Amino acid sequence: MARALELAEKGRGKTSPNPMVGAVIVKDGQVIAEGFHRKVGTDHAEVVALKKAGQLSAGATVFVTLEPCCHTGATGPCCEALIEAGIKRVVAATSDPNPLVNGKGIKRLKQAGLTVEVGLMRSQAELLNDSYFGYHRNKRPFVILKAAQTLDGRIAGRTGLSQWISSSQSRKHAHGLRREADAIVVGMGTVRADNPLLTVRLVKGRNPYRVIVTGSAKLPKKCRLIDENNDGKTVIATTGKNIERLTRRKRTSGVIFWEVRTCRNGQVDIRDLTKKAEAFGLRSLLVEGGAELATSFLTAGLVDKCVFYVAPKIMGRGIAVLGELGIRNPENCIQFDELSVRQMGPDVVYTGYPIWSKT
Repeated sequence: MARALELAEKGRGKTSPNPMVGAVIVKDGQVIAEGFHRKVGTDHAEVVALKKAGQLSAGATVFVTLEPCCHTGATGPCCEALIEAGIKRVVAATSDPNPLVNGKGIKRLKQAGLTVEVGLMRSQAELLNDSYFGYHRNKRPFVILKAAQTLDGRIAGRTGLSQWISSSQSRKHAHGLRREADAIVVGMGTVRADNPLLTVRLVKGRNPYRVIVTGSAKLPKKCRLIDENNDGKTVIATTGKNIERLTRRKRTSGVIFWEVRTCRNGQVDIRDLTKKAEAFGLRSLLVEGGAELATSFLTAGLVDKCVFYVAPKIMGRGIAVLGELGIRNPENCIQFDELSVRQMGPDVVYTGYPIWSKT
């Protein structure tokens, strides 16, 4: 199964909305074939491995990182392919949370007489596809909060300049996160300060949608997200009144607009924003800044994963990574599950999953 997980990883950033999946076929104690899902629309991992194994599949065992599918989508059902190939035993790391599958694949295989085992390296398999599992379990886009900060918690200087706090190694890793997300979300403050493109450049991969969250109809004079919106993937999420004003401008002709509610303080309602993203078909959101937007997502309890790049630098006065969260007691601080720490060039990267109270 460990090998199957390694294979699945090769599809990172290429399979969405499908999960990354790896499969290994074993017979008489020997690996006879292996495969992984390369990209959306292509053969699933089990089918890739079966085609390589050919007639040797009869009587073999398949180790696969996710429950085989039993429905027809862009490709045929893997369950039927396994049955027709004469596979004797299937070991799946975890069941598939997608309601189109979710136990149905296991049931179909058992009905056909195959031995099915589920649970080997389950936690590793679910972490591999954290956004896929999060989307189906929470029935909303999986939200990743990313930030690059100094040792003293600053994301930018007093003027708003943030380029560059993190190292080139960290920035390349962050572009990998962009490649995997369906959309990058930023506030207008970040747009004004950095004038970003929010594209994938340091690694190979697709460009996600780019969502600007704002409670205002004012646009910066220079805004590459709008003026260089060549692929039509820029979204502005704001109020209906602001949309009326913005759509009158020629420079916004290729922009997608989402009408969202605002809170009493005039800020965009993050829960409504997330609903609009889900209705648009987005399954994962990468929140890149700034501090106000990050704070809003955390306050709403809608952050599923945090990735913080901490550079060995001290700035002093500057813009803090987060604003007021209303936490008065250290015992009530947001804590994390599955926390990992790794060195990335001179930086340290913390990755974890916030633990939210269900009460």
